[in-house]
Amino acid sequence: MSTWFRSYGYGEVHPGLIVGAYPLDRGDVNQLRLMQVDRVLNLVEDSEYQPGDREEIEAAYASHGIQETRQSLIDFGHLPADQLEAAVATLVDWLEDDRRVYVHCRAGWQRSAAVASGAVAVIRGISIEAALASVQDQKPSADPLPHQRADLHDWWEARAAAGER
Repeated sequence: MSTWFRSYGYGEVHPGLIVGAYPLDRGDVNQLRLMQVDRVLNLVEDSEYQPGDREEIEAAYASHGIQETRQSLIDFGHLPADQLEAAVATLVDWLEDDRRVYVHCRAGWQRSAAVASGAVAVIRGISIEAALASVQDQKPSADPLPHQRADLHDWWEARAAAGER
């Protein structure tokens, strides 16, 4: 297992929903398989990977039958409502299909924590603040940036206005 993956870690924040750091080698993917993960939502930009890392990860996923969906969100950036909605919908669909899911950004602290909180809010029918607190209870390092929290709240309020909660 890579030092990065071990150091930044992961945590199950809702039954079947694990948030964490990006896997960097076959050993990291082997760990995901041991956790019975069969779906991965990758929020990392291509530029965040070192040369050759993506190819190794893709091969490891394929060998374990793990399906990866990629949705690039800018590191330290805002979370556009349409991209947030798509990412949350992906997680919710997988969880409702009884999949074991891993969502990650680079360190598993900001982008992935925000997206996971959105999914927890939708699934449990709770407020964004309650969802953020629940995610952080299970993974204390989960801490979206202030502007990402604002984006999450704006997205949640827009869903409520559209009758989509």
